[in-house]
Amino acid sequence: MKRFFSSLTMLMLCFALLPAPFPVRAADTVVGNGAPASCTEAAFDAALAAANNGGGVITFNCGPGEVTINLTVVKLVNLGDVTIDGGGRVVLRAGPSDRHFFAGPVIFRLQNITLQQGDALVNGGAIEASGGQVFLENVRMLNNRSAVAGGAIYCYNGVLSIAHSQFEGNQAVSGGAIYNDGCEVDIVETTFYNNQTTGGGGRGGAVENAPLGKMTVRSSRFTGNSALDGGAIYVASGSTAVLDVVTLSANHGGYGGGLENSGALTMTNSLLTGNVVSGSGGGLWNLGGTALVQRTTFSGNTASEGGGINTYGVSLVLQQVNISDNLASGTHGGGLYHGGGVAFVTNATISGNRASSPAGSGGGIYQNSEDNLTLTNVTLVSNQAGLFGGGLYHYGRYAALINVTLGNNLAGTAGSAVYEDSPQTPANPGVVQIANSVLFGSANNCDGAFFQSLGHNLSQGNCASLTGAGDQENFPGSLLLGEMAFNGGVFPMRTMLPLAGSPLIDAGDAGLCPVEDQRSAGRLAACDIGAVEYGAAAHRKYLPLVVER
Repeated sequence: MKRFFSSLTMLMLCFALLPAPFPVRAADTVVGNGAPASCTEAAFDAALAAANNGGGVITFNCGPGEVTINLTVVKLVNLGDVTIDGGGRVVLRAGPSDRHFFAGPVIFRLQNITLQQGDALVNGGAIEASGGQVFLENVRMLNNRSAVAGGAIYCYNGVLSIAHSQFEGNQAVSGGAIYNDGCEVDIVETTFYNNQTTGGGGRGGAVENAPLGKMTVRSSRFTGNSALDGGAIYVASGSTAVLDVVTLSANHGGYGGGLENSGALTMTNSLLTGNVVSGSGGGLWNLGGTALVQRTTFSGNTASEGGGINTYGVSLVLQQVNISDNLASGTHGGGLYHGGGVAFVTNATISGNRASSPAGSGGGIYQNSEDNLTLTNVTLVSNQAGLFGGGLYHYGRYAALINVTLGNNLAGTAGSAVYEDSPQTPANPGVVQIANSVLFGSANNCDGAFFQSLGHNLSQGNCASLTGAGDQENFPGSLLLGEMAFNGGVFPMRTMLPLAGSPLIDAGDAGLCPVEDQRSAGRLAACDIGAVEYGAAAHRKYLPLVVER
């Protein structure tokens, strides 16, 4: 036994004294020798093989002009961390019925390069990323196509980071440019133009954020994208999306021209304009999701119903928003269609919206929901409906209007300011509650069934239900309200400021008044009727610039 242990010990010592194996080192390689003809697929394959073996950086020396390298087969990046830098002069064109890259559980960086004409029969027209980290910096993804999902990129269970890039003309059945299948995606200062889903259906003309996906988009622009659901962006149930300083313009489809949300959406400092759909939600369709929207403008969008926004979601919270000049071309809700879930609108201007059909109701807002709608510090002016409720049409449970300015709204038949149409049964006890609000612009501002005044309202014209404490119906004098203008505030909204001597000043119920007015200026001790407080200091602060590339 002693001899055995002694021999074993000596053997282990010999192995310990052997030189350690050399670690695999990163291989930085250059494709080409300065001549365009030297930049071939074979030269690129050799560089990629070296970089894959432990990691490395690939650059190109192809001459002073742009060069296109035609690829015949997909390239695998799955053994080492690889960076490919095209120097702004290299185009990689994929082979027929194939993508450019498959990236496995490694770090893969693409910089200053163009990937075009990928045509995959599977997911990811240009790139399929699975379980790794993919970074794109100043990359153009042009005219790629997937027969399944992710016209340019399909990302599964990893990280995808995109900056200063361009996605144009990409196509897939779902996710015209990007399909996020459970990745953490961060997009900054990137444009998405003219991407689309194919086959007449699909979700997310530019991006589909599928279940478990987490997406953040900042300082980016989506224009001219199209899909049946979510002309630009589709946020699926079980996924989350955060959009900040994002422009969604001139996208189109069936539902949710700018975006459709069934997940958890937070959108701030953004603009949705000129989006068009044949169905619901020209700017936003919130279908079964939760949406928090702050400091954002919806303007010039068109839908059959809900020209600016349509919500059948769990909840919709709008804070410091403009909903202006949107169109419901088929039925109801020129600005906002509230069809389900609670909806809270605070510090908002809803103006110039139209439900243009002769049978269309709710020029500004249409409510047909078993859940409550609350408007606080809202300027609801100059909206039009073909039938009922130029400002607000109500057929649902409670609509509470606190410190609202309703002015110069028009309806083809009745209820220029408000039309209350609830059935008033024990099963459907709908009612419009109104407090500290002013109504003007028509001889008969309110029509329909039961209103519940909480007091301190003023109507320049008829509104028969205003019988609470401090109410004034058919007020005969001038309201002394200024024209629609920007009167300061933390977000640029046009409002109507009471002028000196206005009967609205100090006429509200301080117990019901919000702490601040629509402009986030502090209410005074004896608060005013309407959305804006006379004499309150409102600091000027403007919407961050939306980046256009």
